[in-house]
Amino acid sequence: MQSFPEHISGANVILKRFCGPVLFLLLLVGCSQNEQNLELGAGDEEGYLLVGEIKWIDEANLLLKVAHEDIPGFMPAMTMDFGVSEGDSQNAEVGQRIKARMVRDEEGGFQLMRIWPLNEEDASDLKKYNERLQKQLRELPLGRYLGEGDDSADFALLDHRGNIVTSDDLRGRPLVMNFIFTRCPDANMCPLSTSKRGQLQKLVMEADLPVNFVSVSMDPEFDTPGVLRQYAKAYGIEGDDFYFVTGPKPAILNLLRSYGVTAIEKVDTIMHSLATMLIDQNGEILMRSDKSSWEPEAFLEKLESLPGT
Repeated sequence: MQSFPEHISGANVILKRFCGPVLFLLLLVGCSQNEQNLELGAGDEEGYLLVGEIKWIDEANLLLKVAHEDIPGFMPAMTMDFGVSEGDSQNAEVGQRIKARMVRDEEGGFQLMRIWPLNEEDASDLKKYNERLQKQLRELPLGRYLGEGDDSADFALLDHRGNIVTSDDLRGRPLVMNFIFTRCPDANMCPLSTSKRGQLQKLVMEADLPVNFVSVSMDPEFDTPGVLRQYAKAYGIEGDDFYFVTGPKPAILNLLRSYGVTAIEKVDTIMHSLATMLIDQNGEILMRSDKSSWEPEAFLEKLESLPGT
């Protein structure tokens, strides 16, 4: 395990912002399960909340036809066409229930933003795995976080395709994990880390190594699956072995705290630290870099030394 620097505890900063200053003890052990709202998109107040079912997809024109429920005080239940982003259009499935924010577009029509898939089984996994993660957090000594030699943290989150991904799903293959957010304005932070992740993925493919890649968003209120899908495309990252993941804010905060990653919300941005880790097929953390300038070749060398790769 590793220790937080004496002048700042990333875990305490993160959890203080979420839980509030009710009890200092809660900052140390994590918010209690009763306080954690694992509803996707909770806290988003832009536009109008819309819940409905996708009836038809026009991917070429970036349109979804959605039969939505009553929007109290604004609109009765009806079926309408909505403009969506390219990433949301690609993730959409006919018959899928969704939750989104409905806003006016420039032409006076309506557009859907912050689209989240609604699935009871996924919601159950999110709750179950976050409970496991909270238990792991309570067992961490005060001021410590996971580092080289430790077992990695459990998680269940949604990937950029809108599918649930769990830590158990990724067991059996080495895993490279890092933390980013798509709106990061500093070219030497998330953009550089994501670029190096793409370089490592290409090296791994050339070496024909079985490796999974996971990038966890620190900004779940903005980084929905559709946003992450467009982000992956912008960086030319593709394939079935990579996952940009997001989910309920409490689950993200718990995962950040377990790895000692600081994320302090400011206006339209997040002040944060970084972490890139190599985790073996059994879940043990083998390498960790807390800089954006980590070297893909060093991670590749370690990967090539693992038995079974």
